[in-house]
Amino acid sequence: MALDLKLYQRRSIATLARYFDEARISNAATAFANQVEDGLRTEYSPLAGLPEVPYVCLRIPTGGGKTVMGAHIIRVAGRSYLDREYPLVLWLVPTTQIKKQTLDAFKNARHPYRVELDEAFNGNVTVFDIGEFTQIRPADLGTKVCVVIATVAALRVNDTEGRKVYQHNENLEPHFGGVSGSIEGLERGENGKALHSFANLLAIHRPLIITDEAHNATTPLSYEVYKRLSPAAVVELTATPDISSSNILVSVSAFELKTEHMIKFPILLKEHHDDWRAAISSAVARRKTLATLAMKEDDFVRPILLVQAENARGAATVEEVKKHLIDDDGVAETAIAIATGDQRELDGVDLFAKDCPIEVVITKQALKEGWDCSFAYIFASVAQVRSDKDVQQLLGRVLRMPYATLRRQDELNRAYAHVVSDSFGTAAAELTRSLEQIGFNPLEAASAVRREAEGTGKSGSLELTGGGAVEPEPPVTRMEVSKAPDLESIPEGDSGKIVFTPNDEGRGGVVTVTGEVSESSIDALVAAAAPKKQDEARDTMRRHHVAVMMTKAPSQRGLVFRVPRLCMMEQGELELVDEGAVHEDFAWDPLEYPADLSSLRLKEDSMTFEIKLQNQKVEYKATKDDAALYLPGFAQDRSITDLLGWLDHEIRETNIRQPVLREWIRQAVNGLTKTGWSLAQLLKAQFVLRRKLEEQLMLGKAKAYKAGFQHTLFGGGAVIETPDDDRYDFVYPADVSQYPARNPYMGSYRFDKHYYPLVGDLRERTGRGDEAEEFQCARVVDLLDEVKFWVRNLVAPNQFWMPTSRQRTYPDFVVELNDGRRLVVEYKGGDRFSNEDSQEKRNVGELWARRSGGRALYVMVQKVDEKGRGMREQILAAIHGDT
Repeated sequence: MALDLKLYQRRSIATLARYFDEARISNAATAFANQVEDGLRTEYSPLAGLPEVPYVCLRIPTGGGKTVMGAHIIRVAGRSYLDREYPLVLWLVPTTQIKKQTLDAFKNARHPYRVELDEAFNGNVTVFDIGEFTQIRPADLGTKVCVVIATVAALRVNDTEGRKVYQHNENLEPHFGGVSGSIEGLERGENGKALHSFANLLAIHRPLIITDEAHNATTPLSYEVYKRLSPAAVVELTATPDISSSNILVSVSAFELKTEHMIKFPILLKEHHDDWRAAISSAVARRKTLATLAMKEDDFVRPILLVQAENARGAATVEEVKKHLIDDDGVAETAIAIATGDQRELDGVDLFAKDCPIEVVITKQALKEGWDCSFAYIFASVAQVRSDKDVQQLLGRVLRMPYATLRRQDELNRAYAHVVSDSFGTAAAELTRSLEQIGFNPLEAASAVRREAEGTGKSGSLELTGGGAVEPEPPVTRMEVSKAPDLESIPEGDSGKIVFTPNDEGRGGVVTVTGEVSESSIDALVAAAAPKKQDEARDTMRRHHVAVMMTKAPSQRGLVFRVPRLCMMEQGELELVDEGAVHEDFAWDPLEYPADLSSLRLKEDSMTFEIKLQNQKVEYKATKDDAALYLPGFAQDRSITDLLGWLDHEIRETNIRQPVLREWIRQAVNGLTKTGWSLAQLLKAQFVLRRKLEEQLMLGKAKAYKAGFQHTLFGGGAVIETPDDDRYDFVYPADVSQYPARNPYMGSYRFDKHYYPLVGDLRERTGRGDEAEEFQCARVVDLLDEVKFWVRNLVAPNQFWMPTSRQRTYPDFVVELNDGRRLVVEYKGGDRFSNEDSQEKRNVGELWARRSGGRALYVMVQKVDEKGRGMREQILAAIHGDT
């Protein structure tokens, strides 16, 4: 049985599908600019030498299940861009270990990854190691999805001589029988003829390339590999892309992973002052406690402790750690495994097996890349914690949640770290930095690491109680500098918060910062760092600022933020009005909305399909390359019944009986045949035809539901109200870890009244360097005396939404006023203010406010309205009733 995709996975796949759809009818760069998620870089960086090839990255944090998305990526690429039922896929991974794991998963018919592939393509799937390329038959390339798994290194070479994938191979000759020798870009032998090589075969078929852990494939030679293989599209998957150059189409937050129970969160940190034995013993005790709790779980869970020992020059070597575990902590030797370069005691061990005895794994540096065991709960480092790759990898190993399911015992929903530190607070800062480097954003990282007070067993972060918030101690950050900072010109209030302690050599020292300090003080501290470390110093102070805000935000002080919602009466009960809400007896009939295919034309001379979409003339180019020889979809021995059967299988719509939908499809195709389309032409256009029919079906549904929605809400079709009843209110989660900020605001203006410590998905500047208008609106809200607090409302399931006829809409800003009323502020710039979509949102928002009995207000703001009022005046007019 296939796995159900998580919400963020479905969102990512849907965005990718829209991108491919648009790239198919426009170009890769335009599609990217239009489909990239808000808050991400919109400038497109094309592949060198392949500017027209779609090239995007999906940013999925560690533990987010990137591989399981592969089947769906393949399917949407085939349907939306490649025009192939069965694409050829080259799946690239960074290491041989990960390749082995990926192959084992995809070749195992029972593994969820393979099940996903089989269900997506009705079992027509074949998986190959790149070393098995001679086993690929010509027939496979037209009737099955062929997935070839390889390391980047297998293809990334300066000199192709000697590499089997680039060499002439007689076993591949059947693939080249009908291939033209004039195809550009193929590697050729001394006689000028194209080599019968696997690389050339890939180039002919223009594969979909999926690159896993893509941050490992960013060298010029890696990009040269892409160019050699002439991919049709490239999709990269990674937790840590280069945000300055990667085409990040989708960015998933760690909060979203937590919401879907993919990761353990938060990480409870306990620091041990220069005592590695105490750190180990404490971690062992923690493991025993978790093991006892795990016995109460429905699923089998055996918590595992990962220990990072020191190298041979340290005191806490692998041998010493193991000896301490056995002699002092009573851990059985059979329960300990050592995983280092020399000792590979985990090889061949199934850590998920119920009879597996392993409780503790000792390593010196990183575990082998790709090692994945969700039973790992505790990370113990006996070396001084450093922000390096080893810490990042080990930390990532304890984040995955067993079975991606919330545990009944809350202690098993968290991860744990026990570290040796010579300065309390240092480890928290370094682990926070490491979390950022494995895909967490600054707000998520700051909220993820919670220090445990020594001897209390409780988190040292802010605790909320029924009587209000406990005032936390101000955050403390220590930072090395190369010289004494110039503190003469800093604000007087900051002087007592900054202490400089020179080192013994008298050259530099350590700065200790306690609590909130001004921007000018931060600048002075950064300037005191060594020139090459000033960026790192600013990042350190940025994290300090995040920690300060964590203690000040209304959400952290126990203030509840609830918002009334729009409801309607159904069968004597109030129900939330959701997207496309219609009366209970509403039904739509697609036969009342026949497909309009009048804009679909075929030019026989060029095999080019033309479609007009949204008043634009767009060309759809049919497959013309030699790979078409393999495509059964263009075969001439199929009947009209075969085509109708294929369309019937491909096109689905919930709540419409398939016989009705089948008749709708039949009428549409019949209409084309009556206007002169031959069967051969229809078969050539089958993928374009499918897309056009799906578009027409959605247009018909949208028209039907919009009419039904308008009648229900505004035409007396239902009783609508915004009840004064807590049971129907939306409540923002007070836990900052539930605020799904994928790209937190990090601008120069400091927001004082935001409900959460940082503002999510808000940019201070546009790409041109101007102040962004949404930012200006947020600043206006933050500065109003009438505002108690407010939130940047995000597009996520746990955020406030209002219904429209097609979807849920998420207003930009939701405000609690000092007088207790709630204000929703929606910002629309330029011509968006008056378009049909905005008008519908405005109608719903104003209905929500009218039905609230004066408890709620709604305003849609533009930069300057028709009365010449700016944003501030428009919002104040809504608050004070001056319309």
